[in-house]
This record gives sequence, structure tokens and C-alpha cells, in this order.
Amino acid sequence: MIPRIDLQVDPSFPEGVPMCMPPEEEIDEEGYGFFRGVWDISGAKHADALTVIEEERHVVALVDQLTATPQEFEAVAISIENLAPDTLPPGFAARHPDSEILHIIGDGDGDEVILDGLEIGVAGLSFALSSIGCFPAASCRSHFSDHSWSVRPVVFFAAERPTVHWLTPLVRDSGCGFGDGSGHGELLLVEAPSISNLMDLAGQIVAKVERQSYNR
Repeated sequence: MIPRIDLQVDPSFPEGVPMCMPPEEEIDEEGYGFFRGVWDISGAKHADALTVIEEERHVVALVDQLTATPQEFEAVAISIENLAPDTLPPGFAARHPDSEILHIIGDGDGDEVILDGLEIGVAGLSFALSSIGCFPAASCRSHFSDHSWSVRPVVFFAAERPTVHWLTPLVRDSGCGFGDGSGHGELLLVEAPSISNLMDLAGQIVAKVERQSYNR
């Protein structure tokens, strides 16, 4: 069960919000924007975005099919992200012994991460934005716990004004909205009531790029 919250979004072009790329001297190995536990993924290729989007869709579908509550979805998602079988919901492995999820997680001793280490539900959009020249600064799918730093699924990013114009109809059509992220630097954000909306936006971004490339 993919979580969804009651959230009013504004998909209109975000006038008055900073629209510029961060100065190179202000970007370091932890990215930009006064966030903790982040890293720079700018400069992703279109193929990189496609790979992450496809992997994310597959993993989210697996979790969605085998969970009945937002809390279960969160527990399984965290287990996959951390390769931590001990954090699966009680009895999950016994109920689903043949699930691909158990194969992904393994015994907890693996060193490979999924989605380049980003969270399930926001990784695809982060890479899609990076692939069109934006600077993804931070993302959070919003967690059903006391430790979530965002109350809604969100991606903070920097972008030039023409790129934001290009994105605006896609943000609207995917059920997402823009917001002001300038409390973390010269950033804007895209938010949504569910990661499903953010994943849809990611797919629309790469599809529009491919249509435009085909029509040239």
C-alpha cells in the first residue's frame, strides 16, 4: 500500500522563488543547501535516469503488492534500502518466502545499494531532474515515524527559469506542486501527496526529453 496524505499542491509556475544554479564554490561532497546526509548527483545522463526510474518502479510495485498499511510499506522500504532483514514487519518472511524482496535484502551482509543509495519513491525524480540540468539538493519520501524530516514527499532542487517553465506542465499533470525551498539556499522544491505522483513526474520528464529528441 503506497502511502498518501491529504496535501494541497500548487502546480503553477513558482514566481518569486529562486531560479538559478548554485555557485560551484558552494557545492562540496555533501552537495548544497544545508542538508545533512546528502551528496552531489548532478550531471546524470538520460540513461542513468531511465535505469533508476525503472528500478524504482519495479521495487515500489513489489512493496505495494505485499503491504496493507502505510506502516508496513515504510518498514519494508527501509529494510530494502538498508539491506536489513531484521526491520521487516513481523512474520513478513514467513508469509512471503518466495518474494523477490527477500532476495534483494539478502542476509543483511551485502554491500550493494539500490537506487544509488537514494530513498524509494524520490530517487527516480532526483535523477530525472539531474538529467535535464537541474541540481537535486535533497529528497525525502516522508516516513511514518518520528524521524522524518519532511511531512510530505519532496525533492529540493535548483534550476534555471527556462527549465522550470519546461517542467511546469509536467508538474501539473502529475499531481505535484512547486514550493519555496529558499530556507535551504537558492532552491525550489516539488512536493506531492504521494510518491506515486513524484514517480509519475519522473516518467513524464524522461518521456518528454525523448519526444523532443525524436522530433528534432
